[in-house]
Amino acid sequence: MLSCSVELWREALHHHLKGLVVNVVAISGAALILRANAPAWFTGWVALSLGVTVLRVLLYLLCKQALRRAPMQAPARGLVIAHAALVLCAGSLWGALGWWGMPAFSGAQQFAILVMLSSLAGGATGTLAALRVSGKLYVLLLVVPACVRILALGNDTHMLLSLMGVMFAWVMISSHQTNHTLLIRTITLARDKAELADALSAKTEQVLKINSELEGRVAARTRELEHLARHDALTDLLNRRGMLAAEPTLRIHSGAWLLMVFIDLDHFKQINDGLGHDWGDWVLCEVGQRLTTPLLPEQALSCPTLVSRWGGDEFVLCQVWPSATPEDAQRAAHALHARLTAPCVIRGRTLRLGASLGVDLTRIDADLSLPAAISRADLAASEAKRLGRGRVVVYQPQLYDQQQRKLALGVALNTAHRDDSLRLNFQPVVRASDGQPAAFEALLRWQSSGFGPVSPDEFIPLAEESDHILRLGDWALRQACLTAVNWPADSSGQAPRVAVNTSIRQLVRADFADSVAAALADSGLPPARLVLEVTETVFDDNNLHRIRDTLATLHPLGVEIHLDDFGTGYSSLSRLCELPLHAIKIDKHFVLSTDPRVQAVIEGAVHIAHRFGLRVIAEGVESAASASQLAQLGVDELQGYFFGRPQPHAQLAPVAWPTLPSPSATPLPLGCFSPDLPLRG
Repeated sequence: MLSCSVELWREALHHHLKGLVVNVVAISGAALILRANAPAWFTGWVALSLGVTVLRVLLYLLCKQALRRAPMQAPARGLVIAHAALVLCAGSLWGALGWWGMPAFSGAQQFAILVMLSSLAGGATGTLAALRVSGKLYVLLLVVPACVRILALGNDTHMLLSLMGVMFAWVMISSHQTNHTLLIRTITLARDKAELADALSAKTEQVLKINSELEGRVAARTRELEHLARHDALTDLLNRRGMLAAEPTLRIHSGAWLLMVFIDLDHFKQINDGLGHDWGDWVLCEVGQRLTTPLLPEQALSCPTLVSRWGGDEFVLCQVWPSATPEDAQRAAHALHARLTAPCVIRGRTLRLGASLGVDLTRIDADLSLPAAISRADLAASEAKRLGRGRVVVYQPQLYDQQQRKLALGVALNTAHRDDSLRLNFQPVVRASDGQPAAFEALLRWQSSGFGPVSPDEFIPLAEESDHILRLGDWALRQACLTAVNWPADSSGQAPRVAVNTSIRQLVRADFADSVAAALADSGLPPARLVLEVTETVFDDNNLHRIRDTLATLHPLGVEIHLDDFGTGYSSLSRLCELPLHAIKIDKHFVLSTDPRVQAVIEGAVHIAHRFGLRVIAEGVESAASASQLAQLGVDELQGYFFGRPQPHAQLAPVAWPTLPSPSATPLPLGCFSPDLPLRG
């Protein structure tokens, strides 16, 4: 910003040239008007005045050059003094003309001198406004000498002119001061305006800079949020939203093939439960890294690949192939399966992963639906898990039909317990000693109004996957108790028991024992006549504690607990002491087997179960020979088609069959089992 003195200097130079022009014109005018009868000195005055004007012009040019070289600096003091000196020198020459000219000239020439001096003084109030002192002295030098000289002439007219000149000089001095003040004020206002403009400009630049920074941060944050919205925070793979958003980019490859692989990790919950969720996260990251490697080397460069963590332990991989066959898809999926299930080392620990893969191969066209392709691969993965996990299944149209039927059956099951579509069939369980019915197993059947008869092998697993099994189990328990309470006693005075299959989902309920007690109380069935059959899944460590508590509550009621399907699942003989059991039921696969070694397995199980105080029931008996052989091995009760198929009503008459031989009296070696084990019944 220029200082006030510099601005005044620039204003002085700006108007100086105008003053020089006016001065030259005035000198020329004086020379023309006063040349007649002019004294000898007048010519010298004109020459001297022009000489001073030339010096002023040269000084003006020198000052302008200095100003151009240093426009922001104050002028050199010598230039300022020289400029003021030449201005006063010019004023002095005009004052000399007034002083010497008044007595030397007369009449009109005197008036012309006064007019020229007055005009120059009036103009000086503007052109010399920047010169606070020099300008005023210049005005006084112009007017005062002439006024004093006129006053010396002595007559009244001259005195009046002298007085008017003095008053004119005073007015010119006042005008010069006013102009000088206005000029300073104008410069100050201009400076304030410039400073304000600079401040506003700086503020604007600052605001624009801040706004630019904010816009940059907002843009970066927006990109970050968009990335987070479409990517999984743990693996940095696409999430479900990000994968589905890629559908338009896939349609660009019209005519190519889209390989869709749905990956569901097997038994991933065991890693979280056994090692902790941190290990589960590390495993998921490892799986994500393995999925981002191209499926086949020859297609690594030409095939766009998208990988998504679909949710939990599920992943989706889709890859665009220029051409493909079902065999190519299977080969790629099996290669991916081999890569996923290869042992991995995480934090020094070697883990072996399992995975079930579903595959779908779709031609890309304008009608491509990415969600539909993923759904088909998901169905295939579900089928892989249903078939036993750890395998690759390619989608087939019938899988969709099965899924639709499964969904429809699930809806129908929701009301099956109250729409009279359920019923119980009863299959006899006879004593091996006399063929008398010892119990009847209640088997649930479903006659759906929309689907007709539905096999238990189809609707029971479906009910197990949801809460339907709880409602179906409660209905079967109550209906079995209400039916069995009316069964008459046999010749020995004992009425047969009723056996009801119980789901593990029922057993883990805290109120299951209360439900059993309520069913017994409502029906009036003695607790000793109720048998709850549980499968070997009760030995699953994840639920063993809760199931043990439930069975411990049921045991004092007098309800019998039988272990169904013994030998096919979790249990070992050593775990029979962990739960309050009354009997074990040997699975029919052992009974129906033709392997001679199976007899030894059954015989050993019978002897050990008896030493544990448990009765032994064998199911799947289909012939008299099988029944006789099992009785010889010491089996207590028998069940199978030989004694009767499941019927809507219990057949209470004893089975007519030959007397069974007595069980073998030769016991098997008991090994490490103590003969002092307490018996339970």
